[in-house]
Order: sequence, then C-alpha cells, then structure tokens
Amino acid sequence: MRNDNLQISAFYPLWKKYKPVVLKLMVDAENGPQSYPLSKHEFTDLAPKKNIVYSFKIDIFESKPLVAIKTSLVAQDFMEMIRQSGKAIELMSTATYHIELDKQFMLNISCTPVVNETEDAPEEEAEKETEE
Repeated sequence: MRNDNLQISAFYPLWKKYKPVVLKLMVDAENGPQSYPLSKHEFTDLAPKKNIVYSFKIDIFESKPLVAIKTSLVAQDFMEMIRQSGKAIELMSTATYHIELDKQFMLNISCTPVVNETEDAPEEEAEKETEE
C-alpha cells in the first residue's frame, strides 16, 4: 500500500517544475493550439515500471476534468498541480482546456472558449413582439 501512495504523487514535483510552462501554454492557447516537448527520462526515472502509461488526454473546465481520471497517475498529478494555480483556475473558468501528453512526451494544449449566451434573451424578444 505504501508504494501506491508514493507512486500517486511521484509525478507531482515534475509537473510543479513545468507549471510556468503549462500556464504559458494555457494563456497562449487562446491564439491556437500550443505544444511543448517534455523530457522522457524525467518521467521514466520517476516510475520506470513497464506497465505505466505516461500519455493521457483530458478536457478540463472549471478546474474539473470532464471525464473522471482513474487510471493515469500522470494525469492525476497534472490535475493536482493545475488546481493549485490561481491563474489556471481563472483560465479554466472561461474556456475548456484540452490537454494531451502523447507517447513522444509532447505536451499539447488547446482551448475552446465558453460562449456566454443568456437563454432568456430570445424568449424575452418573442414576448415583446407579442405584446406589441
């Protein structure tokens, strides 16, 4: 059991190291998809077991993954790191972020802005037209 607890947080210090890069990619993603090459050895040194899957894809909105992360320790630690950043929380409140770490250890970040439309507006206009 002790090994599992250590493994769950094994990638957190690495993600914390990359936090400034991740935040810059998130900010720049508003202008288009961003990529950054990570060092494979940094991940494999932390968990050299063959059964570890380092790659992941997550979509995050309002500091929560849209699909629960259960199997990827790398992704879980990424989420913990990103939730610790006020700037990231602010960014994730206005857009859905698509985060991917591919098998070549390329970190890809893109975003889809959230459109703030009031659902009542078309109904209010329709009511005004019927009153006139």
